[in-house]
Amino acid sequence: MMKKKTAGKTVHAGSGLQPANGFLLCGLGWLTMVIGLFAATWIGHLAERAGSPSALADVLRGIVVTSIVAPIAFRLRGRFPIPLCLLPLSKTGIANLLGGAGLPILLAGCGFGLAVQLGWIDILEWHGSFSLAAAVLGNALVAFLYEALPEELTLRGLVYSGLRTKLPAFAAYVGQIALFVCVPVAVNGLQRLSGMAPGVEIHADYVVLLLAFGTVLQLLRGCTGALWASVGFHLAFLEISRFVVTQNEVRLFTYAERVEGTGPFFILFAMVILGGILVAGAVRLWQMARLKKAKP
Repeated sequence: MMKKKTAGKTVHAGSGLQPANGFLLCGLGWLTMVIGLFAATWIGHLAERAGSPSALADVLRGIVVTSIVAPIAFRLRGRFPIPLCLLPLSKTGIANLLGGAGLPILLAGCGFGLAVQLGWIDILEWHGSFSLAAAVLGNALVAFLYEALPEELTLRGLVYSGLRTKLPAFAAYVGQIALFVCVPVAVNGLQRLSGMAPGVEIHADYVVLLLAFGTVLQLLRGCTGALWASVGFHLAFLEISRFVVTQNEVRLFTYAERVEGTGPFFILFAMVILGGILVAGAVRLWQMARLKKAKP
Protein backbone atom coordinates (compact mmCIF):
# COMPACT_ATOMS: atom_id res chain seq x y z
CA MET A 1 0.00 0.00 0.00
CA MET A 2 1.33 3.40 -0.97
CA LYS A 3 1.66 6.09 1.66
CA LYS A 4 2.39 9.79 1.77
CA LYS A 5 3.68 12.28 4.31
CA THR A 6 1.30 14.92 5.64
CA ALA A 7 2.36 17.36 8.37
CA GLY A 8 5.05 14.97 9.48
CA LYS A 9 2.64 12.03 9.84
CA THR A 10 2.18 8.96 7.70
CA VAL A 11 -1.17 8.68 5.94
CA HIS A 12 -1.94 5.83 3.54
CA ALA A 13 -2.70 6.96 0.04
CA GLY A 14 -6.29 6.38 -0.98
CA SER A 15 -7.53 5.97 2.59
CA GLY A 16 -8.58 9.60 3.12
CA LEU A 17 -7.96 9.14 6.82
CA GLN A 18 -6.01 11.27 9.24
CA PRO A 19 -4.39 9.37 12.15
CA ALA A 20 -6.81 10.70 14.78
CA ASN A 21 -9.77 9.59 12.67
CA GLY A 22 -8.06 6.26 12.17
CA PHE A 23 -8.01 5.53 15.88
CA LEU A 24 -11.66 6.59 16.09
CA LEU A 25 -12.50 4.18 13.27
CA CYS A 26 -10.59 1.41 15.06
CA GLY A 27 -12.53 1.97 18.27
CA LEU A 28 -15.89 2.18 16.52
CA GLY A 29 -15.18 -0.98 14.54
CA TRP A 30 -14.22 -2.95 17.64
CA LEU A 31 -17.20 -1.64 19.60
CA THR A 32 -19.54 -2.55 16.75
CA MET A 33 -18.35 -6.16 16.84
CA VAL A 34 -18.71 -6.39 20.63
CA ILE A 35 -22.21 -4.90 20.64
CA GLY A 36 -23.34 -6.98 17.68
CA LEU A 37 -22.05 -10.22 19.16
CA PHE A 38 -23.52 -9.51 22.58
CA ALA A 39 -26.91 -8.58 21.11
CA ALA A 40 -26.89 -11.77 19.04
CA THR A 41 -26.09 -13.99 22.02
CA TRP A 42 -28.76 -12.23 24.10
CA ILE A 43 -31.45 -12.72 21.41
CA GLY A 44 -30.41 -16.34 20.97
CA HIS A 45 -30.56 -16.85 24.73
CA LEU A 46 -34.09 -15.44 24.87
CA ALA A 47 -35.17 -17.61 21.94
CA GLU A 48 -33.86 -20.77 23.61
CA ARG A 49 -35.55 -19.85 26.90
CA ALA A 50 -38.81 -19.45 24.94
CA GLY A 51 -38.45 -23.02 23.67
CA SER A 52 -37.00 -22.38 20.21
CA PRO A 53 -34.85 -25.18 18.74
CA SER A 54 -31.12 -24.54 18.99
CA ALA A 55 -30.85 -24.44 15.19
CA LEU A 56 -33.38 -21.59 15.00
CA ALA A 57 -31.60 -19.76 17.82
CA ASP A 58 -28.32 -20.07 15.87
CA VAL A 59 -29.95 -18.60 12.76
CA LEU A 60 -31.33 -15.72 14.82
CA ARG A 61 -27.88 -15.05 16.26
CA GLY A 62 -26.39 -14.88 12.80
CA ILE A 63 -29.09 -12.58 11.47
CA VAL A 64 -28.85 -10.25 14.47
CA VAL A 65 -25.08 -9.80 14.47
CA THR A 66 -24.84 -9.28 10.70
CA SER A 67 -27.85 -6.94 10.73
CA ILE A 68 -26.01 -4.78 13.27
CA VAL A 69 -22.44 -5.05 11.99
CA ALA A 70 -22.82 -4.90 8.21
CA PRO A 71 -24.82 -1.64 7.94
CA ILE A 72 -22.59 0.10 10.48
CA ALA A 73 -19.42 -1.17 8.76
CA PHE A 74 -20.49 0.12 5.36
CA ARG A 75 -21.68 3.38 6.91
CA LEU A 76 -18.29 3.83 8.55
CA ARG A 77 -16.57 3.00 5.29
CA GLY A 78 -18.44 5.92 3.73
CA ARG A 79 -17.64 8.23 6.63
CA PHE A 80 -13.97 7.18 6.84
CA PRO A 81 -12.93 6.22 3.28
CA ILE A 82 -11.13 2.87 3.54
CA PRO A 83 -10.66 0.02 1.04
CA LEU A 84 -12.75 -2.83 2.51
CA CYS A 85 -12.96 -4.28 -1.04
CA LEU A 86 -15.90 -6.55 -0.26
CA LEU A 87 -18.75 -5.45 -2.50
CA PRO A 88 -19.55 -5.81 -5.30
CA LEU A 89 -18.26 -9.37 -5.41
CA SER A 90 -15.96 -9.49 -8.45
CA LYS A 91 -14.18 -12.36 -10.17
CA THR A 92 -11.11 -11.50 -8.11
CA GLY A 93 -13.19 -11.59 -4.93
CA ILE A 94 -14.60 -15.01 -5.83
CA ALA A 95 -11.09 -16.28 -6.57
CA ASN A 96 -9.86 -14.94 -3.22
CA LEU A 97 -12.83 -16.51 -1.42
CA LEU A 98 -12.22 -19.92 -3.02
CA GLY A 99 -8.47 -19.68 -2.53
CA GLY A 100 -8.88 -18.73 1.12
CA ALA A 101 -11.26 -21.66 1.66
CA GLY A 102 -9.08 -24.06 -0.29
CA LEU A 103 -5.97 -23.41 1.81
CA PRO A 104 -7.27 -24.92 5.11
CA ILE A 105 -8.90 -27.79 3.21
CA LEU A 106 -5.57 -28.61 1.55
CA LEU A 107 -3.64 -28.27 4.80
CA ALA A 108 -6.14 -30.41 6.72
CA GLY A 109 -6.01 -33.07 4.01
CA CYS A 110 -2.21 -33.13 4.17
CA GLY A 111 -2.41 -33.27 7.97
CA PHE A 112 -4.72 -36.29 7.98
CA GLY A 113 -2.61 -38.04 5.33
CA LEU A 114 0.55 -37.45 7.33
CA ALA A 115 -1.09 -38.57 10.58
CA VAL A 116 -2.27 -41.79 8.95
CA GLN A 117 1.19 -42.47 7.51
CA LEU A 118 2.81 -41.87 10.90
CA GLY A 119 0.32 -44.20 12.58
CA TRP A 120 -1.14 -41.47 14.78
CA ILE A 121 -4.74 -42.08 13.66
CA ASP A 122 -6.79 -44.71 11.85
CA ILE A 123 -9.64 -43.68 9.54
CA LEU A 124 -12.35 -46.25 10.20
CA GLU A 125 -15.38 -45.27 8.12
CA TRP A 126 -16.52 -42.63 5.65
CA HIS A 127 -19.97 -41.02 5.96
CA GLY A 128 -20.52 -38.97 2.82
CA SER A 129 -24.25 -38.36 2.36
CA PHE A 130 -26.86 -35.78 1.38
CA SER A 131 -27.59 -35.11 5.06
CA LEU A 132 -23.91 -34.32 5.63
CA ALA A 133 -23.82 -31.91 2.69
CA ALA A 134 -27.02 -30.22 3.89
CA ALA A 135 -25.66 -29.90 7.42
CA VAL A 136 -22.38 -28.39 6.17
CA LEU A 137 -24.15 -25.89 3.92
CA GLY A 138 -26.59 -24.88 6.65
CA ASN A 139 -23.86 -24.49 9.22
CA ALA A 140 -21.69 -22.56 6.75
CA LEU A 141 -24.51 -20.08 6.16
CA VAL A 142 -24.96 -19.50 9.90
CA ALA A 143 -21.17 -19.30 10.41
CA PHE A 144 -20.93 -16.74 7.59
CA LEU A 145 -23.55 -14.53 9.23
CA TYR A 146 -22.57 -15.05 12.85
CA GLU A 147 -18.77 -15.31 12.70
CA ALA A 148 -16.91 -14.92 9.42
CA LEU A 149 -18.55 -11.86 7.83
CA PRO A 150 -18.96 -9.63 10.91
CA GLU A 151 -15.51 -10.46 12.32
CA GLU A 152 -13.73 -9.83 9.02
CA LEU A 153 -15.62 -6.60 8.35
CA THR A 154 -14.84 -5.17 11.77
CA LEU A 155 -11.50 -6.62 12.86
CA ARG A 156 -9.58 -7.27 9.66
CA GLY A 157 -11.46 -4.42 7.98
CA LEU A 158 -12.29 -1.41 10.16
CA VAL A 159 -9.94 -2.06 13.08
CA TYR A 160 -6.85 -2.83 11.01
CA SER A 161 -7.51 0.00 8.54
CA GLY A 162 -7.86 2.45 11.42
CA LEU A 163 -4.68 1.28 13.13
CA ARG A 164 -2.72 1.35 9.87
CA THR A 165 -3.20 5.11 9.45
CA LYS A 166 -0.84 5.75 12.37
CA LEU A 167 1.10 2.55 12.97
CA PRO A 168 3.52 0.58 10.80
CA ALA A 169 2.20 -2.68 9.38
CA PHE A 170 3.68 -4.94 12.07
CA ALA A 171 2.33 -2.84 14.94
CA ALA A 172 -1.09 -2.65 13.26
CA TYR A 173 -1.06 -6.45 12.87
CA VAL A 174 -0.28 -6.90 16.56
CA GLY A 175 -2.86 -4.32 17.62
CA GLN A 176 -5.62 -5.88 15.54
CA ILE A 177 -4.86 -9.38 16.84
CA ALA A 178 -4.84 -8.15 20.45
CA LEU A 179 -8.20 -6.45 19.95
CA PHE A 180 -9.50 -9.66 18.34
CA VAL A 181 -8.71 -11.52 21.57
CA CYS A 182 -10.39 -8.76 23.59
CA VAL A 183 -13.74 -9.23 21.80
CA PRO A 184 -14.81 -12.45 23.59
CA VAL A 185 -13.46 -11.07 26.87
CA ALA A 186 -15.66 -7.99 26.54
CA VAL A 187 -18.69 -10.00 25.42
CA ASN A 188 -18.26 -12.39 28.36
CA GLY A 189 -18.26 -9.41 30.70
CA LEU A 190 -21.47 -8.02 29.19
CA GLN A 191 -23.09 -11.45 29.40
CA ARG A 192 -22.27 -11.69 33.10
CA LEU A 193 -23.66 -8.21 33.72
CA SER A 194 -26.91 -9.18 31.98
CA GLY A 195 -27.27 -12.41 33.96
CA MET A 196 -26.28 -14.77 31.13
CA ALA A 197 -23.71 -17.50 31.35
CA PRO A 198 -20.47 -16.57 29.53
CA GLY A 199 -20.44 -17.80 25.96
CA VAL A 200 -16.87 -19.09 25.98
CA GLU A 201 -14.34 -20.06 28.61
CA ILE A 202 -11.28 -17.81 28.39
CA HIS A 203 -8.14 -19.82 29.14
CA ALA A 204 -4.55 -19.89 27.93
CA ASP A 205 -5.15 -22.42 25.13
CA TYR A 206 -8.08 -20.39 23.82
CA VAL A 207 -6.06 -17.17 23.82
CA VAL A 208 -3.20 -18.84 21.94
CA LEU A 209 -5.69 -20.20 19.40
CA LEU A 210 -7.19 -16.75 18.84
CA LEU A 211 -3.77 -15.13 18.52
CA ALA A 212 -2.70 -17.64 15.87
CA PHE A 213 -6.06 -17.58 14.08
CA GLY A 214 -6.07 -13.79 13.98
CA THR A 215 -2.55 -13.84 12.55
CA VAL A 216 -3.35 -16.09 9.60
CA LEU A 217 -6.53 -14.17 8.80
CA GLN A 218 -4.67 -10.85 8.90
CA LEU A 219 -1.89 -12.21 6.69
CA LEU A 220 -4.46 -13.31 4.12
CA ARG A 221 -5.96 -9.84 4.13
CA GLY A 222 -2.45 -8.46 3.64
CA CYS A 223 -1.72 -10.83 0.74
CA THR A 224 -4.88 -9.96 -1.19
CA GLY A 225 -5.60 -6.40 -0.05
CA ALA A 226 -9.23 -7.43 0.56
CA LEU A 227 -11.33 -9.47 2.96
CA TRP A 228 -12.69 -12.36 0.87
CA ALA A 229 -9.66 -14.63 1.37
CA SER A 230 -9.89 -14.30 5.15
CA VAL A 231 -13.66 -14.90 4.99
CA GLY A 232 -13.06 -18.09 2.99
CA PHE A 233 -10.36 -19.35 5.34
CA HIS A 234 -12.51 -18.53 8.36
CA LEU A 235 -15.50 -20.46 7.02
CA ALA A 236 -13.52 -23.50 5.86
CA PHE A 237 -11.69 -23.74 9.18
CA LEU A 238 -14.99 -23.76 11.10
CA GLU A 239 -16.51 -26.45 8.89
CA ILE A 240 -13.38 -28.63 9.09
CA SER A 241 -13.44 -28.28 12.85
CA ARG A 242 -17.14 -29.13 13.20
CA PHE A 243 -17.63 -31.83 10.55
CA VAL A 244 -14.22 -33.45 10.16
CA VAL A 245 -11.99 -33.13 13.22
CA THR A 246 -14.66 -33.05 15.91
CA GLN A 247 -16.44 -36.40 15.88
CA ASN A 248 -20.00 -35.11 16.06
CA GLU A 249 -23.00 -37.20 15.06
CA VAL A 250 -22.85 -35.80 11.52
CA ARG A 251 -19.28 -36.01 10.20
CA LEU A 252 -17.28 -36.77 7.08
CA PHE A 253 -15.54 -39.83 8.52
CA THR A 254 -14.87 -41.64 11.77
CA TYR A 255 -11.29 -41.88 12.96
CA ALA A 256 -9.57 -43.26 16.02
CA GLU A 257 -6.59 -41.52 17.61
CA ARG A 258 -3.60 -43.64 18.53
CA VAL A 259 -1.86 -40.49 19.72
CA GLU A 260 -4.18 -38.36 21.86
CA GLY A 261 -4.81 -34.85 20.57
CA THR A 262 -3.86 -35.58 16.96
CA GLY A 263 -7.13 -34.14 15.63
CA PRO A 264 -7.49 -30.85 17.53
CA PHE A 265 -3.81 -30.10 18.06
CA PHE A 266 -1.92 -31.55 15.08
CA ILE A 267 -4.59 -31.19 12.36
CA LEU A 268 -6.42 -28.01 13.37
CA PHE A 269 -3.75 -26.01 15.15
CA ALA A 270 -0.40 -27.17 13.78
CA MET A 271 -1.32 -28.01 10.19
CA VAL A 272 -4.20 -25.67 9.41
CA ILE A 273 -3.48 -22.57 11.51
CA LEU A 274 0.31 -22.64 11.87
CA GLY A 275 0.66 -24.06 8.37
CA GLY A 276 -1.60 -21.28 7.11
CA ILE A 277 0.59 -18.71 8.84
CA LEU A 278 3.68 -20.14 7.14
CA VAL A 279 2.07 -20.22 3.69
CA ALA A 280 0.43 -16.79 3.90
CA GLY A 281 3.52 -15.32 5.56
CA ALA A 282 5.78 -16.66 2.81
CA VAL A 283 3.50 -15.21 0.14
CA ARG A 284 3.42 -11.85 1.89
CA LEU A 285 7.21 -11.74 2.23
CA TRP A 286 7.54 -12.63 -1.47
CA GLN A 287 5.13 -9.83 -2.38
CA MET A 288 7.04 -7.33 -0.28
CA ALA A 289 10.35 -8.42 -1.81
CA ARG A 290 8.95 -7.99 -5.32
CA LEU A 291 7.59 -4.56 -4.44
CA LYS A 292 10.90 -3.48 -2.96
CA LYS A 293 12.78 -4.76 -6.00
CA ALA A 294 10.42 -2.94 -8.36
CA LYS A 295 11.01 0.43 -6.69
CA PRO A 296 13.47 2.66 -8.59
